[in-house]
Parts: sequence; C-alpha cells; structure tokens
Amino acid sequence: MRTLTVIAVLLTGAAPSLRAQHGGQLEFGGFGSYTRYDKDFQLANQFGAGARLGYFFGDHFSLEVDANAAQPLSTTSGIGKSTAVFGSASLVISGGSAYILGGYSRLHFGPPTPYASELNAIHGGLGERIFFVENRVALRLEARAYYRGPGAGQTNPPWIGHFTAMAGLSFLLGPASQRGHTP
Repeated sequence: MRTLTVIAVLLTGAAPSLRAQHGGQLEFGGFGSYTRYDKDFQLANQFGAGARLGYFFGDHFSLEVDANAAQPLSTTSGIGKSTAVFGSASLVISGGSAYILGGYSRLHFGPPTPYASELNAIHGGLGERIFFVENRVALRLEARAYYRGPGAGQTNPPWIGHFTAMAGLSFLLGPASQRGHTP
C-alpha cells in the first residue's frame, strides 16, 4: 500500500509536459526492462536492468548511450541460462516530454554454445518523460524495437527482431532554462 501511495503522490505532483530538458544538460539514470526475444533465438521473454547516459545538444536533440542486461532461459530445454547484453547509441528527438529515438545497437548473447553470438542491429523507439522534482527528475517510459536484416552470406533467419519495454528514473544535470526569467 505504501508503494502505491508514493507512486500516486509522485504522479500527482508531476509537472505537465514542461520543457525541462535544455541544451548543455546531462541526463543519466537506471531502468528496468522486459524483452521479447525473436522466436528463432529460442529464449524465454525476460526482465532485465540497465543504465543510460545522454547529453542535450539543444532543447530538442540529444545523444545517449545505454546498456541493458538480462539472463533469459532456453525455451526448448528450460535450462541453460544465457546472458543477453544490449549496448546502444541513439539520437533522441524530444517534443515536450514525448520523444522518439533511433540508432545503432550491439547485441551480445552467451556464454552457452548454442546462444553465443554477436549481432549488429538498428533500433527505434518511442517514449515519455514524466517530470517532477523541479524538472530535474523524470519517470521515463519507453518502448523499443531492435532489427537486424539478412547479412552477407546469412540466409537463416532472414531477419531478427527483439522488442523491449523500459521504465526507470532519469536525472537531469546542468544549466536550467532561462526562458521567462528577466534579469
């Protein structure tokens, strides 16, 4: 019950779509994730955790890097944990508190032999920042898809797609906006 009360208070106090992010600010945070792996990998959908770091070049554009790790089980045997690590670099375009992102991802699966692999992929996503605490902290909700098309000499599988949902906190550091303030 306490958890629900804290969440309700935080969401009630959230500022509506304020332009909290500004050029020169740094954003960092952690998140929990849930990934649906491509069926050809024969891995169970799994919860994971990760972290992100971003820099705002302007009010609407930022560049960020993130890493996400999980340990899914094999769907064929139910045993044999694999480690799945996603490392990504993204261009983020923000409009108020909503944003879209896209970029490059490197996916590492291992160490068990049937799952050991490295993949280069592109990704795209949609998200929302719900700001509170004087627009320096945000609840960040995001959905992302990873895609790798057929590579040179690879015919099976012809393409690979993973889908991830993320929720976590982000902290914004750096200069505050001077808009609307007179010296």
